[in-house]
Amino acid sequence: MRTRPARLGLAIVALLWCSTRLVYAVPFSPGTLQGADGALTLNPGSNYVEPYFATKALIVAEDGGLDIRKAALSWIGWALPRQRPDGLFRRFCRTHSTGDEWRDCAAADADDSMLALWMQLLYRMAPASGLPAEWQRSLTLASRQLEKLHNRRLGVYHISRRNHVALLMDNIEVYAALKDVARAQLRLNDPAAAATNARATQLATAIQRIFWDRRTGRFRPSMQKTRPAFYPDVVAQVYPWLADVKGPGQDPRQAWEQWKQSFGAGWIARRYDSHAWGLIALAAAKLGDKKSAACWTSQSDSLRGSGTWNVLEEAVWQSLRARIAQPKLLDPEACAAMAGQS
Repeated sequence: MRTRPARLGLAIVALLWCSTRLVYAVPFSPGTLQGADGALTLNPGSNYVEPYFATKALIVAEDGGLDIRKAALSWIGWALPRQRPDGLFRRFCRTHSTGDEWRDCAAADADDSMLALWMQLLYRMAPASGLPAEWQRSLTLASRQLEKLHNRRLGVYHISRRNHVALLMDNIEVYAALKDVARAQLRLNDPAAAATNARATQLATAIQRIFWDRRTGRFRPSMQKTRPAFYPDVVAQVYPWLADVKGPGQDPRQAWEQWKQSFGAGWIARRYDSHAWGLIALAAAKLGDKKSAACWTSQSDSLRGSGTWNVLEEAVWQSLRARIAQPKLLDPEACAAMAGQS
């Protein structure tokens, strides 16, 4: 049974969350990324649905202050009947761009992240009257499957039941989702809120224990040894900051400045990776570095609609474009500072 301090603590968290979330009237506009049937494709006008990217994009867009309700409800309506009886989601392909028939064509990339993000999105879109019965059934399936991926000894989540590796980025996303779900449950007067919040807190502790490297003062991207690369090693460092997680004794703003000095110019120029990695721009904005966020946003204009552009990058771009003033986007000093020229 929840104690009064626990209820009060959760209430304060929920109040702070509601008071600090960005709220704009600008709608998220998927354009050719979303079909009339509600499917959110990975790339503009493509015939391929990666449920993780679609769901993550909607959450990122709303976190950035965009109104996602129309796009999200359409996506939920498309994805819900395609959820497997075990709660998992698969990737889908369409043979003809003019048709509306989708076929299961591949396993998901990461079950742990997808399950957590799906739960998070359903709770965010739930009406004040509570979860619709069909959504509740879907949530129950997803929650049960997510728990099967939980390594109780280590406290972290595995990628899937076939792949027993735990990744930093996945576990950060599960943590952020659980915190968000707990707030939503509190809003809906769900008695499970305290338990969900406790799961998130336990996971945050496990993330530091499993992934923090005291010798290097940075996070390991995986519980297994990996060959150093921009992705996942370097990109993984910004994920905790997006979820208000930091390493022991770490100052995220200072750590970001060090990250930017080492990798900022190459990230903007896409020297390390063909993908734009807008989530890094979100981290910059969150940590108060509006110039770097503005630089990425302006530099990404020409990438929209290209083969490397995807629905997640579009969500980041639209959310930053909505909250960064035009003069800042056109400020030449924004990218000059990123390149170390000022």
